[in-house]
Amino acid sequence: MAPYIVLALLMLTAVLFAQQASRLAEVLIYTDLPVSIVGGIGAALLPGVLVFSIPLATLAGIIIGFSRMGSDSEVVAMRSAGVGSWTMIWPALVVGLVLTGATTYLHLREAPRAARDLERIALQGALAKLDQPVEPRTFSTLPRYVIYVRDGDKVLGTWGRVFIFAQQADGKDKVFTARSGRIDSSGDVSELVLSDVLATTFPGADQREKQYVVERFNQLRFSINTGRADIVQRLNQRDTNADSMDWSDLGGRAAAGTPVQQREAIRILNRRAALATAPFVFSLVAVALGLRVRRGGRSVGMLLTLLVVIVYYLLSLLGESLARVGTVSPYIGPWLATVFIVGFSLILLLLNRVPFSFSASLPKRSASSAENAVAAPQRRSPFGIGTLGFPNLMDATLLRSLALSFVVCFIALASIFNIFTLFELWRFIAVTQASAGLVARYLLFLLPLITVELFPATMLISVLVTYALLAKRHEAIAWWASGQSVYRLMLPGILFALAMAFGSWLVQEYVMPGTNLRQDALRARIRGGEARAITRTGRQWLASTDTGRFYSYEFAGDGSLIEPAVYELDADAVHLAQVVTGKSATWMDQSHLKINDTETLALKGMEVESRHAPETVFAGVDSPAVFKPTIDKPSQLSAKDLKAYLRAARQRGMEVSALAVALQRKYAGPFSIVIMAIIGMPLAVSFGRKGTIIALCAAVVVSVAYWAVGGGFQQLGNHGLLRPSVAGWSPLLIFAAAGTYFLSRVRT
Repeated sequence: MAPYIVLALLMLTAVLFAQQASRLAEVLIYTDLPVSIVGGIGAALLPGVLVFSIPLATLAGIIIGFSRMGSDSEVVAMRSAGVGSWTMIWPALVVGLVLTGATTYLHLREAPRAARDLERIALQGALAKLDQPVEPRTFSTLPRYVIYVRDGDKVLGTWGRVFIFAQQADGKDKVFTARSGRIDSSGDVSELVLSDVLATTFPGADQREKQYVVERFNQLRFSINTGRADIVQRLNQRDTNADSMDWSDLGGRAAAGTPVQQREAIRILNRRAALATAPFVFSLVAVALGLRVRRGGRSVGMLLTLLVVIVYYLLSLLGESLARVGTVSPYIGPWLATVFIVGFSLILLLLNRVPFSFSASLPKRSASSAENAVAAPQRRSPFGIGTLGFPNLMDATLLRSLALSFVVCFIALASIFNIFTLFELWRFIAVTQASAGLVARYLLFLLPLITVELFPATMLISVLVTYALLAKRHEAIAWWASGQSVYRLMLPGILFALAMAFGSWLVQEYVMPGTNLRQDALRARIRGGEARAITRTGRQWLASTDTGRFYSYEFAGDGSLIEPAVYELDADAVHLAQVVTGKSATWMDQSHLKINDTETLALKGMEVESRHAPETVFAGVDSPAVFKPTIDKPSQLSAKDLKAYLRAARQRGMEVSALAVALQRKYAGPFSIVIMAIIGMPLAVSFGRKGTIIALCAAVVVSVAYWAVGGGFQQLGNHGLLRPSVAGWSPLLIFAAAGTYFLSRVRT
């Protein structure tokens, strides 16, 4: 059991940690937070992953170990020697009991502390972001303010040529233009400091008398709400969320809280206790099922593991939901899944003498059948085409085995991925009373993202398993004895990987951008926030390429602009010179914009001159496509759309290092599936004769190493220390070189 438990623990922890990290990666990368905060988030994520991966590893390791013993007839031999069921069961129960102690400590101490740390680190990250909330050449929105800075130094926190649009409480709009500026933050107070300022106040739309006020200041300071005070207050106050309380705090609330708080605390205490005992419960059901396996070995063990996990955690979610709404007692609901699994296990153990067993109709091939299959190319079999004799019977068998392993592995990883996601969102589901249909739609739209993220690891595992079994059964020796090279043996694996890479590219480019928009919106609804719109809604802001003109508008479905406003600056692009507003705007051609029913306000010194016209035409305007609201998250864009957005951002002088790296990683992503196959096949042939477990351990090591190297190069590229192409493609080249080296070391 031991190697399977260790292997499953490493694999599940790596996959689930990567899943959690990927959810935060886009936020962390594109908000440019300090490295210490990023490291703290990684440390805070680990306990929450372990409380889930340890029980699953216990179940998988014990059930696969017993399944292998059953398929190798070792259980039959032990019973023939007079070894009783209890003698075979108690080592597994001891392992489950020991791991239950570990999960109990994690549930009662480390997981609540990690939840509090994660919340605090997230607030610290938000606070760090607020210390410099404005990116040069990018519009930034704060409560009642829209800020655009043309020049600036992010390190020093200084701004140059500042444009600020402010909505005042009395309904008036105010525009500040300044030669330089900065934000000073002290404690929970933030002040905006501007130099060489021109402030223009415009009347509100509902005000009858049109009065304009123009003021000049050498220096201007005023308080600005960046949300800092709320964050500082949340950092300083004690967290009252019951889910992040430890055992002693929950016990105190259960004894002295309000009736609602007492019920909630009792429910959470029982839920944690039930989940903490999961390793022992899983060890019991694992031996009860494993003792009945007679054929199929590890494959049947993996299938039974997946079924038990799905049943247990769905029942756990059901019991939690019933206890939360008051249908059942908080002492009973969280234990529903535990009672069911224990009862099922005892029934199986008591019926141990009844002759029924689990089996799988997996083909068993002898060395002689392999010899006949590999001899087919030399006899010009009708299954072979061309000089390579492809495809022959061995190729067909390999492709079938690869496809089966790939599908089983992907279903298992995707199921665990979704179950963990459900547990992560469950408390939000209960609070917001999200319907089952809403959650099901979220998981459905999450599937393309899961596909793209898991395909490389799935390919590596399936290739290692298939070719390791080929080597262990000596079929590879029979292949070589017929005069075939090891490279010819790997041809089906390469072709299968290319097909999966092409499928991943299609999903990434044509399916995932749209589904990511939907699943982000659905996730926001489940968590209780406002749904993220498919495109930015409301009033849009756009700076011209030379940043001498700003446009404010609402984008209509027919491509026209509603209530546009054009703010033109002086020759130095510092202070406001003219404002043109209208009811609507349409394009005359690609560079001319016509605004209808316009009012033009020209600033001449300290005076404002107003004039009206049926229409006003602007020349040298950006193309209509630039005005269309865009989506700027790389995960919600195809490579083509991201490239177009990147080009437009560069024209406006925005910092685009992270976006450029994301584009290169999109190009390189599908090739990682092929690289995993190139690495996996020689490792499987080399280690396969020593056992499939060693090959799978190699898969875990390679997957973690690839994820770590890719993340490291991405960070270097985001900070401009490497060219985007180098940061995006270097991990693939490094692992391709490693695969080539392993391939050169294989005897052929």
